[in-house]
Amino acid sequence: MVKVATVTLAVLGAIAPFAAADNCKTGLNYCGYNLLGIGNYASQVNGALQASNQPTDDAHIRESLFHCNGGNNGDISFISYCGGGCQDGGSGNSDFC
Repeated sequence: MVKVATVTLAVLGAIAPFAAADNCKTGLNYCGYNLLGIGNYASQVNGALQASNQPTDDAHIRESLFHCNGGNNGDISFISYCGGGCQDGGSGNSDFC
């Protein structure tokens, strides 16, 4: 009985980080650095940049603005690169250049 409880706790502990990842909120715009902070968005950010023929260097990843299209995976699309820096709009508000 103790082994079953230990195995169950180990499995729950292993999947907890995946359950904790959030999706963006549909309709809001996000700086790349905020997307990276709320969920597992690294591959989506890179993909959105590549689809828009943008560089995928650290500055473009972190300082670009993306729109949250929503869906099960919190799909995003590239809006623009914020050369002067991307600004956090605060909770419940869109970020902006």
